[in-house]
Amino acid sequence: MGMLTPDARPVRFGDLPLGKFVRRLTILSAMGLFLDGYDLTIISVALLFIKPQFHPAPYLVGLVGAAALGGMFVGSLVLGNLSDRYGRRTMYVFDLLFFVVFAILSALSQNMVELIIFRFFLGIGIGADYPISSALTAEFAPTKRRGMLLVTTIAFWQVGAVVAYGASLLMLHIGPEAWRWMLASGAIPALIVMWLRRTIPESPRWLTATGRPAEGMKIAQEVATAQGALLKEDIPDTPTPTHKVASFRRLFEPDLIRLTIFTAGCWFLFDVGDYGTIVFFPTIFKMMAGSTLMSSVLASGAIAAIAFVGIAIDWLIVDKVGRKLPQAVGFLGLGVIFITMALIKPAFALFLILFLVMYIFQQGPGQMTYVFPGEVFPTSVRATGHGFATSFSRLGGLLGVFVFPIMLAKYGLGSGLLLFGVCALGGFVLTVWLAPEPKGKKLADA
Repeated sequence: MGMLTPDARPVRFGDLPLGKFVRRLTILSAMGLFLDGYDLTIISVALLFIKPQFHPAPYLVGLVGAAALGGMFVGSLVLGNLSDRYGRRTMYVFDLLFFVVFAILSALSQNMVELIIFRFFLGIGIGADYPISSALTAEFAPTKRRGMLLVTTIAFWQVGAVVAYGASLLMLHIGPEAWRWMLASGAIPALIVMWLRRTIPESPRWLTATGRPAEGMKIAQEVATAQGALLKEDIPDTPTPTHKVASFRRLFEPDLIRLTIFTAGCWFLFDVGDYGTIVFFPTIFKMMAGSTLMSSVLASGAIAAIAFVGIAIDWLIVDKVGRKLPQAVGFLGLGVIFITMALIKPAFALFLILFLVMYIFQQGPGQMTYVFPGEVFPTSVRATGHGFATSFSRLGGLLGVFVFPIMLAKYGLGSGLLLFGVCALGGFVLTVWLAPEPKGKKLADA
C-alpha cells in the first residue's frame, strides 16, 4: 500500500491514476486476448497436419475453424451479460477454465467430430473474456489514457498470434502428431493467468451502478492510495441507474440503438475477412506455386509480425486523434487491397507483399472495433453491450471461416477475397455514418 503525503494528488472516483495496479490489470486482461490470438493462429498450422490424418471434407475443415468462434458467440453473449448482473471479478477469474480443459481435450481428439465439439466449448471461455476484460480495463483506466490501455489489451491478440507461429515452428519436427501438441500448448499460459487474476478486485463503477457505492468507493480509495494519490470524497461520476442492469432490451432503446448497430455491425464486417484469412493463411500460401510447408508458415508468421507496425501507430495516436479516424482509414485500406488481390493472378511473392501492407491497415479496425464498445455503453450494460458486439463479430468470423474454404474449393481464391473486400468497404461506410468519438470523454459521458 502506498503512503499518502501532505501534497498527495487528489483524484476523482472515475479517474484513478495510471499506476502499477492499472498496468497489471491491463496485462492480465490482455492475456485473455493473447490466448484467442494464440489458439486461432495455431489451429491454422495444426490444420496442415489434421487434414492428411483425417482426410476431412471441406465443410468439416470449415467447421473446425468455426467451432471456437461458435463457442465465442455463446460465451460473449451469455457470460458478458452475467458479468453485468453478478459482477466482473468471478467471471474474470474462472472463464479461462473452459480454455484449459477443452484445449487439452481438443489435443486428445480421435476424430473430427470430437475436435469440433471440444473447440466449441473452448471458445466459450475465450468469448466471455472479451466483454469482461474490456469492461474491467475501461472502468479502472484514467480517461486520458483509456484508449491506449484498451489498444494494449487487444494488441495482445497479435502477440498471441506471433507466439503461436513461433511455437508451431518449434513443433513441426514432431511429425504427424504435432497438431496435438500445438492445440494443448495454450493451456499452460491460461493456467498461469487464472492464478494471477485472483487478486484483482471488483470494479468500483459496477458496484456503484448496482447500488453499492460505499464498496465501490472503498476499492477506488485503496487503488488511489496505493499510487500515492488521494481520492476525492465526492459523488462518483457513475450515475445512479435508471434502467435495469444487464437488460438486452436496453441496448435497443432510442439512446443506445445507434451505438449497438454501429459496434456490432462494424465488428461483424471486419471479422468476416479477418478470421477468414487468419485461419487459412498457411493454406492460402501452400496452394501457390513454389511454396513449401516451412515457407507457408514463415510467410504467415511474417504477416502476423508486421501487424505491430499498425498497432504501434494506433497506440501512439488513439488518445490524440481519437478512435474514428483509424477505424475508417483501416477499413478503406482493407477494402481496396482485398479487391485488388481478388482481381489479379495469385503469386507467392506478390501476395505476401500485399498481405503485409494490408495487415498494417488492418490494425485500425482490428483495435478500434474492440475499443469502441468498451467505452460507449453505460456501466449498467457495458459488458452486455460489448458482449453483444463481440457475439455479432463471431458471426462474421463464422461466415468467413466456414464459407471461405468452400468458396476456395468451388470458385477459387479470388471469390473469397472479393467477399472480404466488400465487407471491409461496408465497415468504412458504417464507421463514417454512425461512429461517435469517445476520445477524452469520461465513461459516463462517452
